[in-house]
Amino acid sequence: MPFKLLIVDDSQVCLMLTRGYVQSFRPDWSCSTADSAEEAMALIELHHFDAYSLDYNLPGRNGLELARWIRSRDQQCFIGLLTSNIMNYVEDQAISDNINYYRKPAKPDVIQQFVSDIERYTLCT
Repeated sequence: MPFKLLIVDDSQVCLMLTRGYVQSFRPDWSCSTADSAEEAMALIELHHFDAYSLDYNLPGRNGLELARWIRSRDQQCFIGLLTSNIMNYVEDQAISDNINYYRKPAKPDVIQQFVSDIERYTLCT
């Protein structure tokens, strides 16, 4: 069964870039996308995902709120917060919640680090 990643971002450009870079590094991964926390939650209710890339600024719930909801369902999954929000409290809260923090823009080096972190994490679990 392929490794399954859910990418959540309200920017269609960021969704396409992130998905494209991830699939260029790991073409064997299955990447799904959602443009809101609510859409992501509906997908999660129907499917299991191994890892998540979440934007902070989402319509409705923010990325940290969505991450907490995901954690309440799956303690072992990898969650990365990929955001342009550079407020210290967002990064501090992500780290406190055991969520990896990545700064946009979603350039190849940032997404390569995200993919590498997922691979290291899955080797340890």
